[in-house]
Amino acid sequence: MSSNGIFSSAEIAEMGQEEILRLTPEDFRGDMDQRTLQRILEKCGALWLHSSDPAAPHAELPSRECSNGFVDVSCVLQYPNLCELLARLLVRKLRANYFRGVRWVATSDEAAAPLASAVADCISLTKEGPKSTRVWESSIPIQPDEPVLQVEGEVITLDALERTRRSIREENPDGVTFASAVLTVVHHPTFHWLEGGSLVAFLFRVDIETWEQEECPLCKAGSERLRLGQDWAKLTRRA
Repeated sequence: MSSNGIFSSAEIAEMGQEEILRLTPEDFRGDMDQRTLQRILEKCGALWLHSSDPAAPHAELPSRECSNGFVDVSCVLQYPNLCELLARLLVRKLRANYFRGVRWVATSDEAAAPLASAVADCISLTKEGPKSTRVWESSIPIQPDEPVLQVEGEVITLDALERTRRSIREENPDGVTFASAVLTVVHHPTFHWLEGGSLVAFLFRVDIETWEQEECPLCKAGSERLRLGQDWAKLTRRA
């Protein structure tokens, strides 16, 4: 820890679960590296990745497909202090890629609503947009000159982001201006740009594969298949 009480990214990466759960936005400044973000997600039960050891078990998803990883960002967003910390890191990404104000923050996922709210608060605190920056609800009209920022907990497919934009446009037929950046905590690297050149700005990048059970290379290698939820502790080797 530095003399002013701020932890480095390397120090956070070595923390145990209890220390991580106590982290506040005031405990860290700057950008956070991938190793540290992975540590936070894992200690909150928000991320599991297979070790590549064929003797280690792998996940059976609710769809019955096999997977070498699983993400549930809501597990970390349930902690208000960590949610605000992630929001501040995302707003740093926003500043680096988008230079206009933001009037509305929108999300497609109810589980990401706390994150969207924290981002809206952070934008107002840093005076990067109007003080009245708010999380958008479908009952509220958006004016064409009021930029909308999309914020997600996890981005898996381009279709999901486009569906959100279509829904917002349908509610506001006079036109909607979207910020040229989409913010997300976790991004699956199948694409990096959205319509109109909007950049997907993320904190943590993860490459997870899924297979039908009969095609799963981990099953064929002898890895035990464990169902998410029922066998989560065993899967993650947590007591």
